[in-house]
Amino acid sequence: MVEIELPGKVLILGGRTGIGRAVADWCGEQAIVWSRSTNGVDATDAESVRAATEEFLAENGAPWALVHSVGDFDEQPLLETSDDLYRHLLENNLTSAFLAAKALVPSMVKAGRGRVIYFGAAGVGDATAKTRAPIYFAIKAGLLSMVRSLAKEIARSGVTVNMVSPGIIRHAVSHAESQDRMESKVPLGRSGTVEDLRSAIEMLLSEGSGYLTGEDIHVDGGLRL
Repeated sequence: MVEIELPGKVLILGGRTGIGRAVADWCGEQAIVWSRSTNGVDATDAESVRAATEEFLAENGAPWALVHSVGDFDEQPLLETSDDLYRHLLENNLTSAFLAAKALVPSMVKAGRGRVIYFGAAGVGDATAKTRAPIYFAIKAGLLSMVRSLAKEIARSGVTVNMVSPGIIRHAVSHAESQDRMESKVPLGRSGTVEDLRSAIEMLLSEGSGYLTGEDIHVDGGLRL
């Protein structure tokens, strides 16, 4: 596999499985992965993220890119969602994104360069009801708002912030039962694979994407149409 050419380290939160693992593979030796199972970093815990950041910056300086691929999924109806599940989805998908940005982005701003990539979900920004997974989509909508706000807040620094919103992407830990139900709705007629995401991610990680920020890029086979 040809690795993506990068000008610096890419820090990937949640890069042990799924899409995050694929990004780590594409980035090769430039990738550094944070997860509970690989190095004990809990992306939902502020102190864990701060400690890991201090160690990372001391060894590597500011990363070229921060890729946040933490994000558990669930399909419970809103009124059947337990308090514990709600808190888990919120902390996993949104709190972790905030903590990573707060800890790492200032170093990138100071360096005057870099790329931040978050993952959303196809159609999350549309003004339609999301009855299939209401809490998950509500939280991802909050993440999209945060992405746009952060992008504008730091735009003059040269650091870009964007979201990639996948549709049905099959991988070893994806939710196959849900994807089986949804596949017939994809206009292109098939589920996607992590390789279908590569071009968009490679473009956003590149030095040539410096005039693209605050965007929500859908890679979904037309699912949101």
